[in-house]
Amino acid sequence: MMASISATKAGAETILVEGNSSAGRKLLRTGRTRCNLTHTGSVDDFIKAYGPFGRFLRHSLHELSPDDLRRYFARHKLEMKVEKDGCVFPVTDRASDVLRILVEDARDLSVRFLYGWPVQGITKEQAGFMLLSNARKITANAVIIATGGVTWPHTGSTGDGYRFAQAFGHTIVEPKPCLVPLVTVETWPAQLAGLGVPYVVITAQVSRRKLRSAGAMMFTHDGIGGPAIFDLSRLIADFLPASGDPVNICVDLIPQCQTQQLDSSIISLCSDNPRKELAGALAELLPRALLLKLCALADAPAAIVASQLQKAQRRQLVAIIKRLPLSIKAAHPIAEATVTRGGVSTDEIDPTTMESRLCPGLFFAGEVINVDGPSGGYNLQIAFSTGALAGKTAAVNAFQLAAPRVQTGQAS
Repeated sequence: MMASISATKAGAETILVEGNSSAGRKLLRTGRTRCNLTHTGSVDDFIKAYGPFGRFLRHSLHELSPDDLRRYFARHKLEMKVEKDGCVFPVTDRASDVLRILVEDARDLSVRFLYGWPVQGITKEQAGFMLLSNARKITANAVIIATGGVTWPHTGSTGDGYRFAQAFGHTIVEPKPCLVPLVTVETWPAQLAGLGVPYVVITAQVSRRKLRSAGAMMFTHDGIGGPAIFDLSRLIADFLPASGDPVNICVDLIPQCQTQQLDSSIISLCSDNPRKELAGALAELLPRALLLKLCALADAPAAIVASQLQKAQRRQLVAIIKRLPLSIKAAHPIAEATVTRGGVSTDEIDPTTMESRLCPGLFFAGEVINVDGPSGGYNLQIAFSTGALAGKTAAVNAFQLAAPRVQTGQAS
């Protein structure tokens, strides 16, 4: 939608071809239906957050920066709010308001929507491109592929864009789940399923690389989830083969407290509550159910009262809290992931235009490209920014040439 808006503003007559019966089905699910549009920070902050993909995304972020995106919606009477973690949401907390503005803006600009037109193929013709949809065809001078990846396939992201790109010789980097819960070798997290810790720091070392993520964490029926784990899944996505050694991680459950401080706090709490059950005495540190499990891992029987905690047990408990070891053996299936890692190789796309280096007039935008970012609005920003750049430059490519045409008869 942003690509079609950008292309039309740049002077092109634009058709948006949608296989679903309505637009934005995936957008409506983002941010748990609240739509985390973007994050706070400068363009340089975003480039840094994108890691190895930052350099490729630089031009698109300058075309439509995070501040530009917020101003766009403000012009359409939808203000944004910034939450404590830097995530930016519409003040209404409704993804439907974001979708409504995009659709209305596109229609006001005379973008033509073709709903229920699943594209089966795209071919290069002497005068441009031909798109085939059942017994119908569309001809155009430029085409933008913005079909998403393969996550949440029930919304329409089924990997069609990869097939279209491959038909023009593009390399597809293997799609992998990104921003997704992780499965642990340990089975005990299932006993705490649904229990969350508001802020943790996770570290790992993989192939001589030190990895770190931070944020909220939740225990699940088969491992761990939550924002910190989603970001970790992005960092270890390329190190989780179908079979192989698990990735060992350490979770600091109370990162705001140094080891010695934590030890002193436990001594103080036990001293203040000598007759309380140990897990109850330490309840202000972590949820009781989690403390019971940690005590067991530290060989400190949870049934003992606080005054009975031995020095060796206390130090072992501190060590467990500060460096809880877990082994990651897999990620949840890609269909459950928030974002796809992989897609059309960036080596074959001009980052200053989003145009294919292999086929002039063919452009890419969004998750179909092998780029991704951390959780917190970074991936929607990629979609909006690459869409804006692709639309603008595609319009330059097609400007003053014949407009796209639709034929509803039998395709020859």
